[in-house]
Amino acid sequence: MALRRNILIFHAGALGDFVLTWPLAVALGRLYPQSRVFYVTHGQKGALAEKALRVESADVESGWHHLFSDPAALPEPCARLLSGAHTVVSFLSTPGDAWQENVRRLAPEATVLSLTTHAPPEFGGHLTSFILSQLQPSTAAHGALEQILRSVRARGIVASRAGGESIVIHPGAGAERKRWPLDKFTELARLLGSAGRSVRMVVGEVEAERWGEAAIKELGDVAKVMSLRTYLELFDELSRAAAFVGNDSGPGHLAGIIGVPTLSLFGPTDPTLWSPLGPKVKVLRREPLGDLTVEQVSAELRTLA
Repeated sequence: MALRRNILIFHAGALGDFVLTWPLAVALGRLYPQSRVFYVTHGQKGALAEKALRVESADVESGWHHLFSDPAALPEPCARLLSGAHTVVSFLSTPGDAWQENVRRLAPEATVLSLTTHAPPEFGGHLTSFILSQLQPSTAAHGALEQILRSVRARGIVASRAGGESIVIHPGAGAERKRWPLDKFTELARLLGSAGRSVRMVVGEVEAERWGEAAIKELGDVAKVMSLRTYLELFDELSRAAAFVGNDSGPGHLAGIIGVPTLSLFGPTDPTLWSPLGPKVKVLRREPLGDLTVEQVSAELRTLA
């Protein structure tokens, strides 16, 4: 009988959603210490998980799509990884669908868990609690995740973090209604600078394209602008931060879970469900988000750093 040592976690969502699955990966690694934990996901996310969690990864775009239709066409490296799995966790399928049936056909002895991050409206807890609730039939996995969640809330998920002097601000978010106005972030950076604080603005390619050169230059007048291209660069920048301020977005989730003092600004989304997970996370919520004042954000930030 072939030895099955692999744990495969399939995920195709956005960064924040992805980060909130990390405690499960850690829990499964602790539960099965002789196993290899793989995230099967997009390349940048896989590289980030490798660095932050010391897991392994496989690029979800390297042929895994065949599981949705024709498992016979699954490339040999993918088939080998799957056949060596004793546990398969999927955040991209539903029980009984073609994907799951194909996985069961190729890895008949593996335990297959189909989980979702789409909590129903009546669920009144955090997303990680919703993931935990789906594991109730698997007593061992449920207990392991419950323990890791307590640890992450107390200490974060990264063993050590160098820290630094700069307050990192990320003014972006996927949807406009989730973004605190850019001019208020600019004013916040100016206020922090006048108080002697070092401020660094994290701007990705999407933000730079959306706002244009004039707006980026205005940010550069009040803070050092860091134009980041990859999640690994974001991880390194956050690891050196004294604190983080940003909207409800992926970088805030990453900052919180690695233990950075994090202030997350929420508008239409519910922080009860979606707040960053970590030991030093605070949330300010206003609807509309633009009603939140610079003074309120500054005052709350002073309680963190």
